[in-house]
Amino acid sequence: MAKRPGAGGIFLVAVILGLIAAYLIWTYLQNVDKRNTKNWQPVVIAVTDIKARAKITRSMIRVEQYPKDLIAENAKTKIEEVENRTAQRAISPKEQIRSSDLVAEGQAPTYAFKIPEGMRAIAIGAGEVMSAGSSVQAGDHVDILATYQDPRTRQELTKMILQNVEVLWVNKGETDPNAKGGGANSSMTVAVTPEQGELLAAADRAGALRIQLRPVHDDTVVRSPGVTARDFVGSKIPEEVPGGSADQRTPISIVVPSNQRRNEITIYKGSAESQAAP
Repeated sequence: MAKRPGAGGIFLVAVILGLIAAYLIWTYLQNVDKRNTKNWQPVVIAVTDIKARAKITRSMIRVEQYPKDLIAENAKTKIEEVENRTAQRAISPKEQIRSSDLVAEGQAPTYAFKIPEGMRAIAIGAGEVMSAGSSVQAGDHVDILATYQDPRTRQELTKMILQNVEVLWVNKGETDPNAKGGGANSSMTVAVTPEQGELLAAADRAGALRIQLRPVHDDTVVRSPGVTARDFVGSKIPEEVPGGSADQRTPISIVVPSNQRRNEITIYKGSAESQAAP
């Protein structure tokens, strides 16, 4: 009669069979994974928030392997296809980057990309006299002057209403095909804050606008009360000129009488009269 194995022998056999089964299962799963990853493909994804209009750098993106059926249509598969390109829209982290997310190669971004953040673009008429001839170009900075009737004094006033304004682009809409530029329909588009846009639109409605071209790298802001017609003869009142004196509002006239016996002239300053040799 054969001797039956003890409990220890049965347990050992069970452990060995379990290890064999585990190895076979692991080997099978490894083979399945290998077969599955053969269908995976590289795709470029964002690793950080990418703002619209931003230039995409190498640190903003990376390549990851994705199952083929989870890759978005027209997704980029190479870093070189995305690096140094401009984002057409905002892109979130881990989002696949597609062709439609980028400004097309060889295509200039829309004018909206040129507007500084927080600013608005507004166009004003830009005839040759009004806009400092044909010298103003995109990228220049200008001062904008308005001539209008002061509602308080009812006098015509010319004043710088905006200073150091960036010119975004100049449109020389020529009405004469033989003209050299600066046609009647020319316009100039400048970058302003929303509030400055309201001011500029109101000033354009109320009177006439002129442009002063500023030197390069000059960001000085000049405080000026404006000029009226009476200031042409030196009658600017002291309240309008910081540190002004009473003499500033009295025009000075020099008169040479024809009946003077000596070589002298008479100077009238207000009601005062004095004599002086020529």
